[in-house]
Amino acid sequence: MKKLLIATFCLFLSIPAMAASWTNWFTIDTLGYDLYQTNSTQAFFYIIPTGTVENPESCTSTSKYALGATSTSTTTPAALNNKEISKLPTLAYTAGWQIRLYLNGCEFNLPNGYMVEVKKP
Repeated sequence: MKKLLIATFCLFLSIPAMAASWTNWFTIDTLGYDLYQTNSTQAFFYIIPTGTVENPESCTSTSKYALGATSTSTTTPAALNNKEISKLPTLAYTAGWQIRLYLNGCEFNLPNGYMVEVKKP
């Protein structure tokens, strides 16, 4: 009985984490960076898809998809990881491959991508 209660408790803790999901496969139209504020070194990488992309999140805008914040002066593991993640969409865009994003929440009113998966069409 104790194991069942622990398993149930763990399930309830993981439900918010399971709310995120993958988009469908799409081709990239444009890539870019937007600054948070004028004269700032803080920026986020974004992807503009070609065509329609499923948006499992309830963000106000779906014209572009954000991929984590980066900063030219930050060397934290999270910032460095975000810089590395931007390489996969760049590869897909250059090679004409498709990508899909694992979304979890909104950042700057845009769907926020946590992971990227790439494939040849």
